[in-house]
Amino acid sequence: MLSIDDVRSIPLFPKLDMPELERLAQTSADLHLGTGEYAAHAGGQERALFAVLAGKGNRWRRAHLGLARVPGAIFGELPIALDTPLYGGYRASEPSRVKRVELRDYYAIASASPEISLKVAALARERVGGMQGIAAETPKPRVIMVGHRWDDACGKLRQFLARNQITHDWMTPDAPELPARWPGPRPADDDCPVTDGTVLHRPATRDLAERLGLQTHARLPECDTIIIGGGPAGLAAAVYGASEGLRTVVVEREAPGGQVGTSSRIENYLGFPSGVSGDELASRVLQQARRLGAEIRVTRSAAGIDPATCQVRLDGEDILRDQRTSPVMLEHMS
Repeated sequence: MLSIDDVRSIPLFPKLDMPELERLAQTSADLHLGTGEYAAHAGGQERALFAVLAGKGNRWRRAHLGLARVPGAIFGELPIALDTPLYGGYRASEPSRVKRVELRDYYAIASASPEISLKVAALARERVGGMQGIAAETPKPRVIMVGHRWDDACGKLRQFLARNQITHDWMTPDAPELPARWPGPRPADDDCPVTDGTVLHRPATRDLAERLGLQTHARLPECDTIIIGGGPAGLAAAVYGASEGLRTVVVEREAPGGQVGTSSRIENYLGFPSGVSGDELASRVLQQARRLGAEIRVTRSAAGIDPATCQVRLDGEDILRDQRTSPVMLEHMS
């Protein structure tokens, strides 16, 4: 429950009269976020004004934009002032408290205090300039790969990185810029494809995934629900299972999202009247599943299923077991 002092702590509102302060305290949502949880997602169509009461976070849009949000900060002004989707979502980098003012309540306050709308419009203009500068910057790649143009292994690794939203650069062994960007002597042709960091020569996708911190092994072998395949149906099942408190594990052989992640535009998905890219849709559902506690294991596939013992044997001989006494329900999602 918000108090008058909570409302006054936001620099946008301290000069409001008591009726407006009371209205905001009574009608605004008081969001308590854990580390990594979102108050709003990039590209969202909803319009509301958000203010950080405690903690801090960052604006995110696929890659980390690095814009810190600390107590007193406002976001959500662009959709209100310019009728656009949110450019960057807000993700808490530590336990945080955020106030959400619904659009109808914002308009009521702005009608009583016109200077509020002027300040929000000014903040939106300032933010547009900042976003333009960020959009023009090239994100720093997490991986640099050297490989031949027609090498199937190199192409598969590049596809794996792209589908898992890992920023990367690729160069051929004879690229003029290679000496300036590669940490060490030019890789031998037999070593390609090769990646930087701790240099990996002709790595398997699982080795690369583990080096990048992607989850390939379950934290515990026992679970309540095992979902084979991380496409839209598999991720939806993970959301539903995890939201019911079931310990849910998704086994995906390449990247969450399945084939939908390769679609440039999807026009017929429920809840997105203006359409959405497959990559954005997969990213949102993945974030939701993880926030609810589902584990997503990539570069793994099911090698065998034993309904009698409620076990799934993965490639590499890892075993997942259902910890309940009733038989496990396994759903294969293509």
